[in-house]
Amino acid sequence: MKETWFNHTDCTTQQAEQLLVDYRRRGVIAERSLNPDYIIWTVSARLPEGIKPPRPSRVWQSKAWG
Repeated sequence: MKETWFNHTDCTTQQAEQLLVDYRRRGVIAERSLNPDYIIWTVSARLPEGIKPPRPSRVWQSKAWG
């Protein structure tokens, strides 16, 4: 299965740490990098790609609309 990097941008230090813990618990390769402003982090995770495109949300679709 093909894997690509997914980025969580503009994370605080606490958010970045929590994302790293969650990803590593699931066995996903993850890393964080400090943005040039030295305040905000970017967390990158190598996630598998699906073969099929995501399904559209049916939350706002009514059966009457078709």
